[in-house]
Amino acid sequence: MKCSVISIDLAKNIFQICGLDENRNVLFNKKVKRSALLHELRQHEPTQVAMEACYSSNPWGRRIKMLGHKVSLLPAFAVKPFVIGNKNDRNDALAIAEAFFRPTIRKIEVKSLEAQDIQSLQRVRERMIKIRTGDANQLRGLLAEYGVVVPRTRVALMNEIPIILECNEMELTATARKIIRRLYQNLQNQDEQLDAIQQELDSLVKDKKEYKRLMTIPGVGPVLASAIMGSVTDANTFKNGRQFAAWTGITPSQHASGDKNRMGKITKRGNSTLRRLFIMGARAVMNWCTKKDTSLHRWARQLKSRMHGCKAVVALANKLARITWSVMAYKQDFDINKACA
Repeated sequence: MKCSVISIDLAKNIFQICGLDENRNVLFNKKVKRSALLHELRQHEPTQVAMEACYSSNPWGRRIKMLGHKVSLLPAFAVKPFVIGNKNDRNDALAIAEAFFRPTIRKIEVKSLEAQDIQSLQRVRERMIKIRTGDANQLRGLLAEYGVVVPRTRVALMNEIPIILECNEMELTATARKIIRRLYQNLQNQDEQLDAIQQELDSLVKDKKEYKRLMTIPGVGPVLASAIMGSVTDANTFKNGRQFAAWTGITPSQHASGDKNRMGKITKRGNSTLRRLFIMGARAVMNWCTKKDTSLHRWARQLKSRMHGCKAVVALANKLARITWSVMAYKQDFDINKACA
């Protein structure tokens, strides 16, 4: 059976698949068991398969591509407006198929296993940093309740704990010392695990040409470069650098009607991790803009002189995102002489 597109509403055990012909008429819309999904797709000629981007869409996408089909993943927020009627699997599968034909919806590429590994390590690293920060804050708070005030930085806290445990003049009971020692050991273990994860992440990306090209961009360090490689499979899926910056959410929101056009705060759409890292990288570049005399740093100084510092940092992050897209799309190192020329 020849279909123009086959949409799949993914689930745990029972999937819903919907096929449309060239005139967008529904050929079938039926339920398929998980174990029979690939067998069902083998019965159709190679065509376009559309799914919502979710936790299981990448592995299924890789398996379906091996059958000869082309796979596109659609953002969930872009599919929701096309659901007509009650919320059920039939309507969801049909909505995915209809959203696929919308020219303004950007399709998401299926991640490779290598990109999946990089992103998985990034996510584990982020979660462990949050846990470590929580434990450090709890330890600092418990010490304050016993009248012991330590510096705010984590490094200073780790240096002070052995001294505090050995000091007998402080009002710390035996139980309190056990609690402090236990949290201190947890922090030490978390530091070791984070170092191991970072080393494993570096070993995956350090020899890649794309990683070396990204590292030539000011404000892009090892963490941001590996995060980009894990999140962006192909830069050419974005039309230009402006679209890539909009995907990361570093563009102002717009409210336009008639002859009125009002720009607001950044949209915060897309990948929140990349947005945060781009802003952190831009802040590092902005801090050094008075000490370097390149075209990019001169542009940053002019930007900082006419607007609030935080707003200038976000604008610079937008510029770095566009530069990043250019480096990835054209496969060339960053040239400081061309930036902001």
